[in-house]
Amino acid sequence: MSETILIVDDTPANLSVLVDTLSEAGYKLMVAEDGEDALAQTTHTKPDLILLDVMMPGLDGFETCGRLKAETATRDIPVIFMTALNETAEKVRAFNAGAVDYITKPIQHEEALARISTHLTIRRLRAKLEQQLALTERFMRIASHDLRNPLCLILMSGELARRKGATPEVSEYLESIHASSGQMRRIIDTFLNVRKPGDDGRGPAGRVDLNLMAAAVVAQNEPAAERKQLVVTTELNETLPQAKADAGYAYQALTNYVSNAIKFLPAGGRVTVRTSATDFAVRLAVADNGPGVPAAERGALFTEFARLSNRPTGGEESTGIGLSIVKQLIEGEKGKVGADFPAGGGSVFWFELPVAPGS
Repeated sequence: MSETILIVDDTPANLSVLVDTLSEAGYKLMVAEDGEDALAQTTHTKPDLILLDVMMPGLDGFETCGRLKAETATRDIPVIFMTALNETAEKVRAFNAGAVDYITKPIQHEEALARISTHLTIRRLRAKLEQQLALTERFMRIASHDLRNPLCLILMSGELARRKGATPEVSEYLESIHASSGQMRRIIDTFLNVRKPGDDGRGPAGRVDLNLMAAAVVAQNEPAAERKQLVVTTELNETLPQAKADAGYAYQALTNYVSNAIKFLPAGGRVTVRTSATDFAVRLAVADNGPGVPAAERGALFTEFARLSNRPTGGEESTGIGLSIVKQLIEGEKGKVGADFPAGGGSVFWFELPVAPGS
């Protein structure tokens, strides 16, 4: 084994027995006789796990653990308390201080080894998962960056073709190519600029007119709807206040809703994009008269890679991530998402965003 364990105990007899037991098990060991010594040692060497006695002179185990968890360099090291206390309140206090487990004295060495092995395994798996996630994110960013260049070329070529003039039908197709390519570029730019949870570096959210956005998304999706013999319309609240959100995120969320409705509706279907508002929120809803979603499957909506029984009606591809993207985008803007299924049939997928101040 290559893991290192720091044992913190002010009783030499306890230290001696633990050192013998853990050494025989193959662990590398560090030893500290009080909390101050433990904190000093962890500034130079980071153990993989800490066995921490509760009752010690000076800094007790609770305060020592609290200080370890307050430092970025040591907060992720699992701490197992060693205690002769058997009161529930003391155990709860240990977990509140940041411990992952506790061992009751007198220590049963087989139990101690089992608990140590379990938490070291969890630590290894967590580190491996974080590494895999970092590699995946790096790959996705590289792929998105490389996709941006050919998309810009498509946009430029489409714009040149539009300027040269074409029949009304070809012009309509070129306009659709231009709008769709532009939206793809915005999605890629959004991904490249996305920040981790808790990072507020994106700055304050902007103001969004959801009526204008609804009209633009409907116009963009009309050619696809016509090819499937569907009708896409709007019902807009003329006194709608502006929403507080990133316009690109809201546009992407609405585009996913509308394209989903078109994807799963049979010929002759109808999609209606509606806007409404309350005192505190602006709602955008996409209603359709399709088959809806079976009640047993509704709990899986907005989850990543959800596979529902409804299938696209025109041979389109379904990845199962569109609704989960909507949820992530809208909740990141302090909004809410949801879906309703009227008794008469059909589906209504909606999201709400906060009303912009002064609207």
